[in-house]
Amino acid sequence: MSPFTSGYQFRNHKLWSNFLNDGLPYVTVDDRRFFFTPSGTSALEAVFNQINPAPEDEIWIVTTSGNHYISGCVTRTIEKFCRWSRQKTEKSKAILVNHEFGFVYDGMEELAAHNLPVIEDCAYSMYSSKNGIKAGTLGDYAIYSMAKMFPIQAGGLVVSNRNREFTGVCEPDSRKYFKACFHYYHQQRQQIIDGRLKIFHLFEEKFRNAGLEPRFELQDGEVPGAFLFKAPGWPLDELKVFLQKQGIECSVFYGEDAFYLPCHQNMNADHIDYILTLIKYFKK
Repeated sequence: MSPFTSGYQFRNHKLWSNFLNDGLPYVTVDDRRFFFTPSGTSALEAVFNQINPAPEDEIWIVTTSGNHYISGCVTRTIEKFCRWSRQKTEKSKAILVNHEFGFVYDGMEELAAHNLPVIEDCAYSMYSSKNGIKAGTLGDYAIYSMAKMFPIQAGGLVVSNRNREFTGVCEPDSRKYFKACFHYYHQQRQQIIDGRLKIFHLFEEKFRNAGLEPRFELQDGEVPGAFLFKAPGWPLDELKVFLQKQGIECSVFYGEDAFYLPCHQNMNADHIDYILTLIKYFKK
């Protein structure tokens, strides 16, 4: 679906959805208040505005894989406020947990023992869970990217699991648009989950048959936002340029010989065959 489809949903929701004009900057889901922001990075900024780190403070980043790769969108956002580190130091002000690509970090309970605010980055993990616990519900804060889960071009969400409020994080017209889109697509969450799982398993099957092993093994409850495969010794930066020229959103999983590809509910087997054909051509 295109942004035009989302615009259509917005116009139609205006006709019957009273909650669009309730004046509230959030929507309540499972007794949690999801505040709307223009993007996932602006959701992270909203959290830092509450934590208020000093320039010499550090944000300790942990990830599902343990790899040192961190998106520049995240690090640049942190650097507006303070520094970041991949280990705890005496300057650690908070912990940022990146549930990478929908794969949930295993060790949230241990992080609580450090007595630091915990921010869960659920940009790709809006519907992921582990051991029956939803990603984003154990930390102090959680951020989400609507654009990484729904077929829309922007939008973020920020939650305080300690019932703190966020003000001025999204202007009213944009908030109504995001609110309509969230309401519409969240009702389709089971189809989204089922669609992503189906595509991921098709990726696994077709890539394994081609001798390419997945980087992550999907666990019960996880909803993938990307498919990663191992590519030892490959010129992955060249592969990224080649595939992006063919219109495929992808990148290198820097720090490892691995590469990630889109895993979206609106994909089908033909898309995977096309991507795999291009990768085989590149490898030759």
